[in-house]
Amino acid sequence: MSTWKVLEEFKADGRSRSIGVSNFQVAHLERLAQETGTVPAVNQIEVHPYLDNAEVRAYCREHGIAVEAWSPIAQGGVLKDDAIVSIAESVGKSPAQVTLRWHVQRGDIIFPKSVTPDRIRENYEIFDFEALGRADAADHRARQGRAGAHRPQPRRVRLHPRLTAQQAW
Repeated sequence: MSTWKVLEEFKADGRSRSIGVSNFQVAHLERLAQETGTVPAVNQIEVHPYLDNAEVRAYCREHGIAVEAWSPIAQGGVLKDDAIVSIAESVGKSPAQVTLRWHVQRGDIIFPKSVTPDRIRENYEIFDFEALGRADAADHRARQGRAGAHRPQPRRVRLHPRLTAQQAW
């Protein structure tokens, strides 16, 4: 707790606009709230299609804590996953792009890293399609047909932690 108290001082005196934690589970976040009363702005946790960390993400959402995905592409594990590769091929994107888009739609903060100009450019091309999970299906059907004619609809595919590769809608 002493480190957290120093971070609180930095925030209080303006040396930091926000403070956060890393790898905090629900019990850690609850203890922090009880002992300090300060809610972290962000919790960086391991999140990717193989580990959605649902309990921690739900707690963070309920308490206004942003989730930053550590290892958003499972340290490269998703790049050769048959289901993700199939989805990527069906929408003309890379497996990394499909997975990064999945994170963005879930509200995760991601920092894709690359020093390769082509890959950096690809990282920006995750906003012209959607990778929907099961919970999004009903919402998508409700929105269908209401998008303005001036804007093309992004291609929608289903990506879920269980990695169903079927084309959606």
